[in-house]
Amino acid sequence: HRRIFAAMLGNLDDSVGSILRAVRENQLEEKTIVVFMSDNGGPTRELTSSNLPFRGEKGQMYEGGLRIPMAMQWKDTLPAGKDFNGLTTSVDLFATVGGLFDKDVPKMDGIDLMPFLLGKNTASPHDTFYWRQGKRTTVRNGDWKLVNMKGSINSPIWELYNIASDPTESKNLSSKNPHQVERLIQVWQSYQQEMRAPLF
Repeated sequence: HRRIFAAMLGNLDDSVGSILRAVRENQLEEKTIVVFMSDNGGPTRELTSSNLPFRGEKGQMYEGGLRIPMAMQWKDTLPAGKDFNGLTTSVDLFATVGGLFDKDVPKMDGIDLMPFLLGKNTASPHDTFYWRQGKRTTVRNGDWKLVNMKGSINSPIWELYNIASDPTESKNLSSKNPHQVERLIQVWQSYQQEMRAPLF
């Protein structure tokens, strides 16, 4: 599995390099936004991949299974080598690219990231995220994250983490911060009631 995975990564690197080289050779770097996005965390049991320093793996509600590293390049427009730590989602890409055109873009759930990436807006694009996969679910509001990995949707067993001070989710703060748990449960319920019952 590791050999297959290494070959896939090598091929991916070569392919991305070919695309970037073609853009550069055709002098299109100033006119082209290049986005590279990961498909969440690696499946550690299947491929012995590592999501360190984050906890968990693909398919889990911990940061190792939810974070989607994204790299963007737009020469002479986006600053090179700059990290952006605001809450974003792949859905934002439609609004971001659509915002560059004069034509009206259909209203979507995403947010145009360009003002944030260019430093014109210093807030986070989103303040709340909600996830649900089968019986697993979580909600993040600001720096606080409420996780249910061990219970069910109807009988959740909540864990509470502060991602700003504990990005590796090593300290479950649910017993020390019951008010935050209750507040986030209400936020979670507001999203949950909009969802259909899970099919699996």
